[in-house]
Amino acid sequence: MPYLKPIGVVAALIAAATLTYSHLIQADISFAQKPVQTKSPSSTLNPINEVESGSIIYTLSDSSTLTQMALDTKVQMDITGTINRVKLEQSFTNPSNEWVEGVYVFPLPTDSAVDHLDMIIGKRIIQGQIKERQEAKKIYNKAKQAGKKASLIEQQRPNIFTTKVANIAPGETIKIAIEYQQAVKIDQDKFSVRFPMTIGERYIPGKPVATPNNRAGLNTHRVKDGSAITPPISSTIDRPIKIAINLKAGFNTASVKSSYHKVSIVDVDNLTKHITLDNTKGNNQANRDFELVWQANNSLTPELALFTQQKGDDQYLMLMATPPGDKAFKQVNTPRELIFIIDSSGSMMGSSMIQASEALTQAINRLKPTDRFNIIDFDSDFDPLFDSAMPAIKMNKKHGVRFANNLYADGGTEPLEAIKYAFESRDSRSDNYLRQVIFLTDGQVGNEDEIFRTVRQHIDDDRLFTIGIGSAPNSHLMTTLAEYGKGTYTFIGDILEVKNKMIGLFEKLESPAMTNININFPMDINAEQALGSISDLYKGEVITAVYKLNAMPNKLSISGDTANGVFTKDINITAKNGTTGIDVLWARRKIEQMMHQYRAQNRRVDRDKVQADITNLALDHHLVSKFTSLVAVDITPTKPTTEIASTQVIANKVKAAKTATNAQLWMILGVLLMLVSLVISRRRVS
Repeated sequence: MPYLKPIGVVAALIAAATLTYSHLIQADISFAQKPVQTKSPSSTLNPINEVESGSIIYTLSDSSTLTQMALDTKVQMDITGTINRVKLEQSFTNPSNEWVEGVYVFPLPTDSAVDHLDMIIGKRIIQGQIKERQEAKKIYNKAKQAGKKASLIEQQRPNIFTTKVANIAPGETIKIAIEYQQAVKIDQDKFSVRFPMTIGERYIPGKPVATPNNRAGLNTHRVKDGSAITPPISSTIDRPIKIAINLKAGFNTASVKSSYHKVSIVDVDNLTKHITLDNTKGNNQANRDFELVWQANNSLTPELALFTQQKGDDQYLMLMATPPGDKAFKQVNTPRELIFIIDSSGSMMGSSMIQASEALTQAINRLKPTDRFNIIDFDSDFDPLFDSAMPAIKMNKKHGVRFANNLYADGGTEPLEAIKYAFESRDSRSDNYLRQVIFLTDGQVGNEDEIFRTVRQHIDDDRLFTIGIGSAPNSHLMTTLAEYGKGTYTFIGDILEVKNKMIGLFEKLESPAMTNININFPMDINAEQALGSISDLYKGEVITAVYKLNAMPNKLSISGDTANGVFTKDINITAKNGTTGIDVLWARRKIEQMMHQYRAQNRRVDRDKVQADITNLALDHHLVSKFTSLVAVDITPTKPTTEIASTQVIANKVKAAKTATNAQLWMILGVLLMLVSLVISRRRVS
């Protein structure tokens, strides 16, 4: 019988062990995960990695254990045209013999305008009120100490919120219902909404600083609220979710589908569909983002849509227009310099890394010899393929593909220096090229503001495109970076989507953009646009703008610069005032634009002024923001004064397994390889 050389045994053992370990993780096997060691001693991996599967973090007076709090989630979406009104109901059930406070950190869409809160106790409904953030916290804590039931909704990030529920009695269930509004996304003639279900493990860079005892994570000197955005996660907990959708698209749909979940679709009438998550195999778990996509027949896809609303003395207008591609986006052969920044940190392990490598390979193979490119790989550190961009000739593209195929996921998520290098590696030749930076990542970081500041300071005239990879990427980071860079955000949630979605992105990268877009109103109209300006537009995209007006005009015009001259279009307006919620969308986008101003201020006095403006706007429109929160208090004390309440941070479901193969089969194969190698080694020694 042939045998392996000693070095072959070692190699086989290493390969088998690596294969087994990686696929144990991908198979979603329950065991405690240890933090990955990074190259930077000052960086702290998300401490929730140290939490045992199924365990919780809490504070009890006698240090006794507490059974995991049950949490059921129901989502009701009502989509009318281009507005989605969502009701999210969370049921907190306390299975212990202790009075507890439940704390649940959960995701919402980045553009969600949260404006309503109900606390439901039995048959009683207590409505929440919008308050300045610190005032709301004081009201909540006072009610908590007085033994009253109370709830508090706070925004930690535009896409991360916290629900606190005080004084839940033993065996009691309290329901918290919040409502929000968002605009339907339109791209390449497809309409879509996305609902995030879980928060991925976030890397929190920096040195640990003081952190409240009842928090799951750590604060650091670079992310001072790190503990507020790092809830515990577990693969073994039960986090069932139900989603029901009433879709009134406003036209006959050619197709309606869910990108990552099985759904049941019932035709209510010619223009209305009722959609629910398919529950034939038991509970659907909140472990990956839900996305619904629908499309009109080509002949019915609207080129222009206008929606108006009157509220008090103010008029609101939402405009959506698609310029004709054959006129505005004629192909031109502009040489490009593409810089790919790719995430290979530990959170990308599994299919996220496979998707990213596949996407990068496709992008490289599509480059023309007249283009230039470079690749920058990052985890705890960064590693560029070339010192600066090189011509996309056959030999260099081979180096690039080899570089992409050899990427492996480990270490922390430190994109800052890689982003700086991408911008600072411009050389004298770069001025002759259209410079496009493509950032591929799952975005699982907590230091978003640091990254935003870096991009604002260094981007110059470069364009920045982001690609979110995996089952639950950080959409706040990705969409905001794309806005700063006048680019677009592409979400790839499944390896089967890589080819089609990358082709769609390539077409945008290779087509000229419409720039300097303006919506022009008559002289007597005072129009305040929510986002201040309109981003560059690429082929297949839609011009979207929301305005607050002193009066509704009877006409307007759109203009923009293209590679083939100036594009203009005149539009007549017939005010119907039949749409509701445009005022909420305007206020949410206005707050988003003002938050960009807030982050850009260097002086405390300037930040305070912008903060005051944001607070007043959020209070006027009853919206949760960085500086305002929703609070609800039951006036009747229910907890006996002799009882001491504990605080329980409620675990999220771990995001969907990152594997594109049969993980359990690979795990078994890895173990068998180890055993065979050991047997052969012993025979060789004897």
